[in-house]
Amino acid sequence: MRDLIIKETDNSPEITLSATLIEFCGNSYPENTFTFYEPVLEWLQTNLPKLNNHITINFKMEYFNSATTQILFDILDIICEHKQEKMTINWYYKADNENGLEDYEDYADEFPNLNIQAIALEKVMP
Repeated sequence: MRDLIIKETDNSPEITLSATLIEFCGNSYPENTFTFYEPVLEWLQTNLPKLNNHITINFKMEYFNSATTQILFDILDIICEHKQEKMTINWYYKADNENGLEDYEDYADEFPNLNIQAIALEKVMP
């Protein structure tokens, strides 16, 4: 299994996909969202079922467009399909950003079996 690392740009997040860490950081409003996330979805579909060690999944999204909202649902669908006991899922949001908390609540309500943890940050995310 090969890691997939996508570097952050002005309109797309940094994405890390590895055997122990899956992480999305930054803003997401790429020109063609579905094309941008296609390799991410493929990696998750192919590799998530094979992983049997502890996996931490972090969502550190500051802003994302409506197309990314759909992709995040797709990502969480894949994670839900391959949920493991040794999986920690964190949703980071700025404490002063109500939208970040509302986004967390939407995903947590839609995927209650994933036990997504909300983590409020006082400072700007890395």
